[in-house]
Amino acid sequence: MNAIEEQFLELEEEIRQEMKIPDEDSIYGEIDCVARKPFRIRDFDPPKDKEMAVFTCAKKLSEYIFVITEKSPKKLRWSIITRLQNSSVELIENLYRANFELGEKRVDFQRQASVSISLIDFYSETARCLQAISIRQSGIIARQLYEIKKLLGGWIKTNKRVLQS
Repeated sequence: MNAIEEQFLELEEEIRQEMKIPDEDSIYGEIDCVARKPFRIRDFDPPKDKEMAVFTCAKKLSEYIFVITEKSPKKLRWSIITRLQNSSVELIENLYRANFELGEKRVDFQRQASVSISLIDFYSETARCLQAISIRQSGIIARQLYEIKKLLGGWIKTNKRVLQS
């Protein structure tokens, strides 16, 4: 396992701890002490290989933002926090729209997604300065944004090659 994969696993573990999500092995929390394995419908699990990684990372980021901003101060909740949450949703929206379009429309939605990433970075940094989120939470958001930006950049490059040929 290389350094990037280790960092990604550490990041997922931090997010899981922050959001109080049980480990993948113990999805049912205290039910693990039962003698037989719990029944689980796999159709309701999120698709692992059917969706591009950029979508998965953006969804995790948005979910994380909504969880950490629940406890933000009321005086900031309707200004910077709302904008942070809305930008995270807009990012996912633009990614899905880019996925369903072709040609120049796809490029436009990819650019809008890139702008959403920059806005999320700005809003999270401002929220950290105003002490609406902690430094650690801001760092987690920054690492997730870096990963999304990298994945989106690869998608844009691939799309440009397809358009040129």
